[in-house]
Amino acid sequence: MPVTGGSPALFMRNAAGLTWIGNGRILFSEVMSGTVLHMGIVTSLESRASEREIYFPDHVRAMAHYSLASPDRKSLLVVEMDGSGAWQRCRLLAMEGDAEGRQVGPQGACLAAAWSPDGKWMYFNTATSAGLGQLQNGATHLWRQRFPDGVPEQITFGPGEEEGLAVAPDGRSLISSVGVRNSSVWIHDASGDRPISQEGAASYPRISGDGKHVYYLVEKNASSGSELWSAEWASGRSNPSLPGIPMADFDISPDGQQVAFTAQAGQEKQIFIAPLDGSAPPRLVLRGGDTVSFGAPGELVFRQLTAKLDYLARIKTDGSGLKRVLEQPILDKFGVSPDGSWAGVAGAGEDASVAVSLKDGTRQRICDGLCMFNWSPDGAFLYVTPNPTPALAGRTLVLPVRRGAGLPALPPSGLNTNADQEFPAIRQEVAPGPDPKTYAFVKSEFAGNLFRIPLH
Repeated sequence: MPVTGGSPALFMRNAAGLTWIGNGRILFSEVMSGTVLHMGIVTSLESRASEREIYFPDHVRAMAHYSLASPDRKSLLVVEMDGSGAWQRCRLLAMEGDAEGRQVGPQGACLAAAWSPDGKWMYFNTATSAGLGQLQNGATHLWRQRFPDGVPEQITFGPGEEEGLAVAPDGRSLISSVGVRNSSVWIHDASGDRPISQEGAASYPRISGDGKHVYYLVEKNASSGSELWSAEWASGRSNPSLPGIPMADFDISPDGQQVAFTAQAGQEKQIFIAPLDGSAPPRLVLRGGDTVSFGAPGELVFRQLTAKLDYLARIKTDGSGLKRVLEQPILDKFGVSPDGSWAGVAGAGEDASVAVSLKDGTRQRICDGLCMFNWSPDGAFLYVTPNPTPALAGRTLVLPVRRGAGLPALPPSGLNTNADQEFPAIRQEVAPGPDPKTYAFVKSEFAGNLFRIPLH
């Protein structure tokens, strides 16, 4: 688009994070041919001729989103996600002859990076939290590190957070959006909307099978991680359920007696199970898994994480009987039906989101591409959110499920998410309740303004 105004015109397909690097060449990210999400860094001429691969992460679910070339065009900073979709530390690469490079900056989720004009400093916008890569709750601040192997130094502090950064041309200041991030859990019923979380950053709501409690994660500061809280639906009174035990995701057993959860241990994700009343400490069930759900009695269903591929798998709650449900790798795992018969996944050999039978491995396509879905606690409804990204997400569709069927009546091709739907719809990203008029949801916002931050 001309800088003086005018109509935009398509420049390149399958391309993001564009930077001009001189001599008619550009630097950008693209999704590898034959994959759905495997994004890496390439360079080419503006015509896309002479394209050359610079870096693709090993894992087929990992995504290198942004790349920043050093002033001398010899080095590269990369902002990337790992195979579980979590933001990682930034990566430093050589533009020529360095396929892997190394991580730089502080421990945490690196969201943006930049170079000083003389190339002597690297700058990072990083969410530092107890769980590496946990963006939703980690406090985001600015850091710097002397190139190539200095010690990371924090630049900004305090309750305000920074989002994004740019370096002034003279190298004497940074510009960033500085403000306050707020995330709270709300519930909706016949009386309307009301908040139930009062402090900290709240996320990941789940409604108990009897509809009397809402469970959710709360992080009060960046060093403590997210703890499990519960609120009574009727009174709204909230209390910590398992204080001092950090979690990344969780599920509550159908009888309301146990919680299964994922915790981060360094670079490894581990699955634990614990009684909700705190009568016994959490017990390790598995290393190398996340997005855990209760399945059939005595069983957990989860995403098994490996170095390059992920799988839908199951395991007994005592840690025995580990088995893959599908031999095809998956991208994401969603919910499991209350009777333990179906699990939701994205991928599994096709560019679609599908329900997989946990009995015989048969599948029902829910939609093309990515749509998140989960069941109501009694299995009477399936909740489907098409295009679940902040920029594209629509409302959540509520599909009735015939008793004993496990899934709604859908054609083999699934929902046409681009067409008007005959099903009722509610706001996106909801935690299903006993009926479509009862659910929990998250309100998130960042209120900030641009500030110039001097460098001393």
